[in-house]
Amino acid sequence: MAELTFYFDRNFGKRFPRALFSLRAPVMIEWHNNQRFKDDMPDDEWLAVVGQKGWVVFSHDRKFHTEATETAAVLQHKVGCFYLPAANHSSWHKAAALFRSFEKIKRLAEETPRPFIFDVRASGRVVPVSLR
Repeated sequence: MAELTFYFDRNFGKRFPRALFSLRAPVMIEWHNNQRFKDDMPDDEWLAVVGQKGWVVFSHDRKFHTEATETAAVLQHKVGCFYLPAANHSSWHKAAALFRSFEKIKRLAEETPRPFIFDVRASGRVVPVSLR
């Protein structure tokens, strides 16, 4: 199996994924700007690229299961996605939620057939999100 890569969408900016990268996370870390994706690149386009690479998407946008275009891209390109606590949470609280549930996230990312979306709660609980 190829090394697991966590991809953080543009809503995370650069600081959060760079911090994870600098901590030498036990997975590969990629992010929107690091891939030189344009800031206005439509979600369905970067989802296609990331899905083809088999990377696991992290977002706090929470629309990939409600917007027709994004849902179709997740399904078509067999994307695995985790929603982290929303943008109104501090980076510290997002990191805490990720660290608290990291082993569960990693196991789910490796073992769950794609496509999938899970919601990572601030408590560390990880809940499946319906794509249909």
